[in-house]
Amino acid sequence: MSLPGKWDGIVVSGGNMANIVAFIVARKAKATWDIRQKGLADAESRRLVLYGSAEMHTWINKAADLCGLGTDAVRWIATDKEHRLRPHALRQAIEADRGAGLSPFMVCGTAGSVGTGAIDPLAEIAKICKEFDLWFHVDGAYGAPAVALDDASADLKGLRLADSIAIDPHKWLYAPLEAGCTLIRNREDLHDAFAFKPSYYQFDDNEGQEVKNYFEYGPQNSRGFRALKIWLGFLQSGASGYRRMIADDIELAHRLYDFIGQQQLLEQGTVSLSIATFRFVPADLRKRSMEAGAVTDYLNELNARIATALRLSGRAFVSNAHIGDRYMLRACIVNFRTTLADVELLPTTIVELGRGLDVRFRP
Repeated sequence: MSLPGKWDGIVVSGGNMANIVAFIVARKAKATWDIRQKGLADAESRRLVLYGSAEMHTWINKAADLCGLGTDAVRWIATDKEHRLRPHALRQAIEADRGAGLSPFMVCGTAGSVGTGAIDPLAEIAKICKEFDLWFHVDGAYGAPAVALDDASADLKGLRLADSIAIDPHKWLYAPLEAGCTLIRNREDLHDAFAFKPSYYQFDDNEGQEVKNYFEYGPQNSRGFRALKIWLGFLQSGASGYRRMIADDIELAHRLYDFIGQQQLLEQGTVSLSIATFRFVPADLRKRSMEAGAVTDYLNELNARIATALRLSGRAFVSNAHIGDRYMLRACIVNFRTTLADVELLPTTIVELGRGLDVRFRP
């Protein structure tokens, strides 16, 4: 990933925990009082708030809830037509909160959103964080590994400016569950957020050998050897192998998007990284497909039925995304066994199912 400096981190269960660990580190690093000892209700405390795009994953709600800030502390910033956070809106929100006496401490950028694979303008967010002295975290659970590609976008390369990054190797590094990872720019920030030194922990003396006690770098004391499967994957494929597989997935997603465009009964949505979105639209409803109300409601129901029918058929699996009030079918290619023949077949399969379900369920 070409991260500058000497980063540190810890392997955890998955993307949610990887992000939550970074959240806890940021809270400790940016609180202006001793939050670990005095908590959130101390007389010196201030109301902490944080920011992310409207497309941000729900892990942020869990983190704000579990860490005592409450979900009202999360500021959901509007996105542009490409579903990326608007820097100007972010700046306005930070200034408004500071003016109200609140304490902004963290901005969460997204490198590959769940629904569409959108990448926030990370370099611009980094500048704002530096200006306001905020922690800059990047949720790269899905998309971060793609920064290793030579043609990675400038937005994606901006994750190298982050204070912390969450990565999910069981997504785009093809590892089995469980495998998540938190990366922290400053090792001491990670240690300071979790370390305790009770008298009954006697693990520092290891006959002169340097010891890293991982219970001081995360929420767990007892931990499985999750790193083994990731390490074995790199031994098998090497960094160059991963780059090739990730690039192939991206190419397949774009080819799928092209194949979708060739089908008169399919409507293209978005394509970013290895995620393509689209939906089935009967020919007689195409001119009205963007209308709010009954037509959109029916198309949403119809495409949800298509997703279910496809899964039950055993022929393929797609999930869903919501773009505005439209329910979209979502193909996220993160399997190195997916072939061009697979993505060429998917649109015709969707059309076949859509036609039959439309005849059956049209009001």
